[in-house]
Amino acid sequence: MIQTRLTSKIFVAATILVSVFTLFFGIYEYRREHAFRVDILHSQLQLNNYHFLEQRGDREIRVTVTDTLGNVLSDTEKKDVSRMGNHQKREEIKEALHCGSGYAIKRASETNGEKYFYSATRFGDRIVRSSVPYSAELTSSLERDYTFFYYTAGILALLAVVMYFRHRYEYSEREKLRIKRQLTENAAHELKTPAATIEGYLETLVGNPHMAEDKRKTFLEKCHAQSRRMSSLLADMSTLTRLDEARIVRPATVIDAAAILRQVREETAEQFREQGMELLWHVPETLPMSGDASLIDSLFRNVFSNVLSHAMGATCFKVEARVTGERYTFIFADNGPGVPAAHLPHLFERFYRIDKGRSRRLGGTGLGLAIVKNIALQYGGSAAAAPTPGGGLTLEVELAAGV
Repeated sequence: MIQTRLTSKIFVAATILVSVFTLFFGIYEYRREHAFRVDILHSQLQLNNYHFLEQRGDREIRVTVTDTLGNVLSDTEKKDVSRMGNHQKREEIKEALHCGSGYAIKRASETNGEKYFYSATRFGDRIVRSSVPYSAELTSSLERDYTFFYYTAGILALLAVVMYFRHRYEYSEREKLRIKRQLTENAAHELKTPAATIEGYLETLVGNPHMAEDKRKTFLEKCHAQSRRMSSLLADMSTLTRLDEARIVRPATVIDAAAILRQVREETAEQFREQGMELLWHVPETLPMSGDASLIDSLFRNVFSNVLSHAMGATCFKVEARVTGERYTFIFADNGPGVPAAHLPHLFERFYRIDKGRSRRLGGTGLGLAIVKNIALQYGGSAAAAPTPGGGLTLEVELAAGV
């Protein structure tokens, strides 16, 4: 457990570091790419400045020549330069004076008001400045490429998804461990009573070899009853463990849920008669579905067993199956004493009992309805409990046919 937590912390720390690095690297590349494009244009205009002195400059590019004091000496677009203002405070001119070259991005010309990209180069006591207007083509070429930014966002989104699913996985694993631990603790508690009872009876039998035969028989019958209860509890725990370990992979074989339900009805018919309960049957002849016959049988048997154990005083038990597309809804309703509303949300919890003493006397394990719900979930369905109109309890189980 400690190692798992340490691994989880290391993974989270590594993910955060990678995320921060990716984010800052993306921002850096985003800015560097724009600067790179500007530098390319600046270099091209710098080359034009050199060519201008050799009379080989691009005639379509505006070129202005100033002295080191910022006075304009010539301009390819203005014949009369006397009216042009001093350029000494222009950004690109100041940089050229100090660094040998400089540029200004998208600054409006004081001569015609148009926006230009300026690139200036110092040649001794003169400064040659080339400028190109911000046309749609130039604007497009200097626009920042967001491709890398999108890649960065994609990587961060992928990391977020990985973190989310890892969290879900860890939560699922912790929940499984919690359920197993709870199941073990509850099982130990449930097994303690029959084990202590069997031990007590056996100690009495061993310590009294001359005990009357009828009393000896009674003690042995009670030991047998408690051992059967322990076997039932262990079998139910095994079923729940199998359901918890992994999702059931449905076999390719098609089973008939209606036939399985009829088999359970036939095997419990005598018990219902003994309790004076009439069985009302509204189930189609066939209900084909893909699945494990033993699990579906276990589901139905646990429902019937629950009714026989707890619907004391009921006079009828209705079993109904409805078909909706590829889903089957099984409704089991009795008219017994019912269940108080406060207990309904907990009926499918493991080892949950309304009357613990009475349930143990009847041999119940407290896992029957938990098994019902787990099997229903494995088959893409659900299980719910509600009061029967007029009194009693109704269990509704939904299963996906999956044929």
